[in-house]
Amino acid sequence: MAIKGIIFDMDGTLIDSRLDFDQMRVDLGLPVEAPILETIESYTGDRRLECERILRRHEQRGVQLATVFPGIPELVRHADALGLKMAIVTRNLHEFAVEMLKLLPVNFSPVIGREQGPIKPDPWALLHICQQWGIQPGEAIMAGDYRFDLEAGKNAGCPTLWFSQQRTPGKSDWHQLADYTISENSVGTDVLDQILRDHVN
Repeated sequence: MAIKGIIFDMDGTLIDSRLDFDQMRVDLGLPVEAPILETIESYTGDRRLECERILRRHEQRGVQLATVFPGIPELVRHADALGLKMAIVTRNLHEFAVEMLKLLPVNFSPVIGREQGPIKPDPWALLHICQQWGIQPGEAIMAGDYRFDLEAGKNAGCPTLWFSQQRTPGKSDWHQLADYTISENSVGTDVLDQILRDHVN
């Protein structure tokens, strides 16, 4: 199946918002290593509202500090030149994602934030995008830096591309979910070209 589009995670993959997740958990009063969004979703009433306010404050700061990872402008320009569709599925709020994506030289459509539907690793957003694009899940790459991205890709039936971002392959129980990897030593455009060659009709 030929690849016709790429669904990107944003924060940690394309954009570095420099969010301090450990400090975030401290401010939220969450246990170390607790999944932040899933834990907040389990709360109700004032506790949940307060957590959402704290999380929003951290994310606003992330917008101000955001930078683009090296090699990303070249990669997305290359994908755009090849005529590939590009979308974003992020666990960030949509409004902040739109602001940070202004740092990049291409347009992404659609951009789906966490408030718009079930969050990754649920495949909902990926399937929604493929339906909107009029393609099969196998024709879209799911690209991200963390387990939720790769799990979402596998759950949707998409080939998966892992941006290692200084993590060491094989040091977790989820790296094996990646069909392809862009590491610090990789040239992203070359990896993309290889994926396209591997998925010709």
